[in-house]
Amino acid sequence: MKAIKSILKKAPEAAFLIGNGPNLAAGIMPSWKQLLIDAGDKRIAFPVDELSNTEVYDLIQLYAKPRTNVKKRVVKSLQLKPGADLSVHKRLMELAQEHEAPVLTTNFDAGFETSIGAKIHHIESKGFTRFYPWKSYYSLEELTKPCGGFGIWKVHGDVRYFDSIRLGLTDYMGAAERARQLITTGAGRLDNTHRKGEWQGHMTWLDIWFNKPVIIFGLGYGSDEVFLRWLLIERRRYFNKLGKPMNVWYVNKDKPEPAVNNLMDNLGVTVVEVADFSDIYG
Repeated sequence: MKAIKSILKKAPEAAFLIGNGPNLAAGIMPSWKQLLIDAGDKRIAFPVDELSNTEVYDLIQLYAKPRTNVKKRVVKSLQLKPGADLSVHKRLMELAQEHEAPVLTTNFDAGFETSIGAKIHHIESKGFTRFYPWKSYYSLEELTKPCGGFGIWKVHGDVRYFDSIRLGLTDYMGAAERARQLITTGAGRLDNTHRKGEWQGHMTWLDIWFNKPVIIFGLGYGSDEVFLRWLLIERRRYFNKLGKPMNVWYVNKDKPEPAVNNLMDNLGVTVVEVADFSDIYG
């Protein structure tokens, strides 16, 4: 984890954004595309090469039998198996705890919270919806605000609430619209410098995203990550208004794909290339 620790020396108050990388490194979960393929009614009859994960999900759903709930099948496949090796997850969560760093994750599964015995909490029950449990987090103690310390926040949904998981393009569009309303509409919007009191998303994980330095790792950040790529652009837009640097680091084994590298470069994200996965997870 020396790459992550090195960044934390420069930005000790940073939050983490972690993808499926730790699951793949530990060998406890399949790739997202394989997960979706396995959730189909039968072996799918169309090639998935060059299709995004969101497109694969939408096609599987289109070809599913009536009353088939593909998301419930995905959730079933994401249950942790007895004896699953969570040592990678535990090391990362202990590092986050040491620095009181909030953890945002795209993972639906319970790997991170199980590795340290964290329990679910709701920072505010008002407005709770199982479709968007953005005020819920896992921790060893309760927080009074999202940026107030260590907690595990599920950006794309949680296996605890099967209808919260974001898999298809429609799901991502719904999440983006919900976030857009909080960020850009009404007197309590994020960029309203004349508002009285906190902005209207201050009790959701979005408050971490727009107020903390962020270290991103274990995440491909490819073109199918529509919601996260949009959020990265919105962070740049907001920070431009504040006249602040981006303060985001993207850690990746070797050079990222051109489309990812170009996005990061144009948004002022610092790309950190490492030679081995042990520099991230070891």
